[in-house]
Amino acid sequence: MAGNTRGKLKEHFEGIHRNFDWINHHCETCVTLIDGRKPELTGAVEKLGEAIKELDKLVQGLYNTL
Repeated sequence: MAGNTRGKLKEHFEGIHRNFDWINHHCETCVTLIDGRKPELTGAVEKLGEAIKELDKLVQGLYNTL
């Protein structure tokens, strides 16, 4: 466990990244479950997944600056 502020921040940003991985997994699973039955919902979930990937890139950028 990190003892200084920089280390603690890196730990938390890494935790955020791991949660983004799970969110992406859940979005992909939802798209599979919808299986084209509701195209508008499929599109919405895919857009959510894209937005999550962009947020993850921002978090990774913050992590890399520390």
